[in-house]
Amino acid sequence: MDELHPIDLALHRAKVQVHRLLRWADDRSDPVVPARAGRLLVDLPLASEDRSPLWKVDLDPRELELELGKVENLRVAARALDGLEFEARQVFSFWAQVGPPLRVRGFVVGRELREGCVVPGVGGGLCLLSNALYGAAARAGFELLERHPHSRRPPGSRAALGEDATVAWNYVDLRFAAAQPWRLEVHLDAEALIVGIRSGIRSEGRRRSVGVVHERRSPEARADEREAKLGRARRRSGARSSAWSGEVGPSCMSCDQPCEYARPPGTSITRGRRSWLVDGVWPEYAAYLKAHARPEDQLLMPIDGELLRRPRYAWPGARVGRRKQFPALTLARSLRSRQLASQGAARQRALLEHERRLAAAMAAALEPVDTELVVAQTLVPHLWRAGALGGRRVEVLMQRLPLSELQAQLDEAHARNPGSPTLADFRADPVLVEAEAEALDAAAQILSPHASVAECFPDKARKLDWSRPKPGRKRRAPRAPGPPRLLLPSATVARKGAGELREALAGGERAQLWIAGRELEGPGFWSASEAAGVRVVHGQSPELSEVDALVLPAWVEHQPRALLRAVAAGVPVIASGACGLAGVEGVRTVAAGDVEDLRGALDELRCALDSDSSEWPGHRFVRESGS
Repeated sequence: MDELHPIDLALHRAKVQVHRLLRWADDRSDPVVPARAGRLLVDLPLASEDRSPLWKVDLDPRELELELGKVENLRVAARALDGLEFEARQVFSFWAQVGPPLRVRGFVVGRELREGCVVPGVGGGLCLLSNALYGAAARAGFELLERHPHSRRPPGSRAALGEDATVAWNYVDLRFAAAQPWRLEVHLDAEALIVGIRSGIRSEGRRRSVGVVHERRSPEARADEREAKLGRARRRSGARSSAWSGEVGPSCMSCDQPCEYARPPGTSITRGRRSWLVDGVWPEYAAYLKAHARPEDQLLMPIDGELLRRPRYAWPGARVGRRKQFPALTLARSLRSRQLASQGAARQRALLEHERRLAAAMAAALEPVDTELVVAQTLVPHLWRAGALGGRRVEVLMQRLPLSELQAQLDEAHARNPGSPTLADFRADPVLVEAEAEALDAAAQILSPHASVAECFPDKARKLDWSRPKPGRKRRAPRAPGPPRLLLPSATVARKGAGELREALAGGERAQLWIAGRELEGPGFWSASEAAGVRVVHGQSPELSEVDALVLPAWVEHQPRALLRAVAAGVPVIASGACGLAGVEGVRTVAAGDVEDLRGALDELRCALDSDSSEWPGHRFVRESGS
């Protein structure tokens, strides 16, 4: 073998260069026009779909590095192909669309078939994609213009069935065309590569074996001849006849007698790594990280809040082995946020843009070894669009309802409150909404303490306990007589149920209402309530011991921290189901938008306050003696 390798390797490289030069000349005279991504054909029916397993079963641990590299290369190529739209008769060329498999373009070392052996090679593993593309195109009835079969055909493989297509930059290509416009969709989930073709003509579901229309001679076409030479060389050198022949799939990583030129560097990768991609900290998720992080895990966060004493980003990083932060992006977001109003479309657009930039930076920091991700929900749609979640097991730390559910809730609120200037001021890009929905559907597990959010994912939600403040030592004083003292722990804004609370209080019963924030629904919003005998105090948050109940009939509320503090302090809470506290003792849950239900809950509170030693679920009111 030692005598054979230098000569054969030189010949191989020379022939490859000749083939590449010939292809380059052909493409110069008859160029293929690359397609562009679009959404004009997104509603066409799915003509065919091909699903290919990503991971080998019973993988030798020594093969893991190349297996991870293969999946990373598929991620990079999928990003280049997903969403491409083709005109009728426009030619699809694998290499015209994917481009050269170079390290600077994100490709890494993967499994590559070279001269009959599976060896480490940059861009290795792309044949899984070309196989899937060929299968989908054949089943869709497309015209195959160029396709090269693998020379090795293990029993039971696609090659043995004649449903494979190998590629090698740039001269071994896969090309096909269709008589009608069509759209290509390529993505990875945790276990499979999925290739879909949308076209006006539906597939009949039959398998079609399409022969080679045009083929150049490649090194793989000489694989059998090469293997025979290697066999003779092994016999001359006294090699064991049981040495691996390249037929069944292992590579040089686990070969007993690897050839010198393909011997990989030493590696210690024997298992994947889990990375945590987080943004603002929630105590529930900080506790989850503490309980489940491993020393070999990686934590990607905006800044090290523990080190810099910034509570908003104070993720506990002591249990992870590697931490990475993005201070420049975080500073830019902070400065931009201060320049924007606290509400409105401009602020929401800026927040989404900063989330996109942070997600892009974190995606670039991921490595092929990162096989498990725990991701903040705000980053999920951007990571999905970037292709960074494919081929990985993903858990999502939910920080709100899914965008589709959130916007449906806001649409219903706006229908009930058409005069509100804040309920319809912003809606996310439908592309982003779709990306989040697809990513959440592909996620392995959804984590949330919010009851309504968990209900959106009955099959895979893991409901966490809300983090509750410790009860204060100070006991609530007996209540003085008088009308109910209520606190709305938010600004006057329609999505927090301000309109429904105003209507529920307009029945003529006296009450005192503190409003914690500003009046964002316009001046005079509470005039009708004040005329009905409600004393409204704006912009103040009294001590919890001074109020009888917190009321938040919100349409949207994702972090009910003020309500949890009230529960811990023994103060009754009236809240909508949208606040996510269903089942929490001391909370009377009402339906969002249901004024009668809210009015009934307020009446129950008044009855409890007016009766000596009356009880509220989880609480007991005691009036002052002699009152």
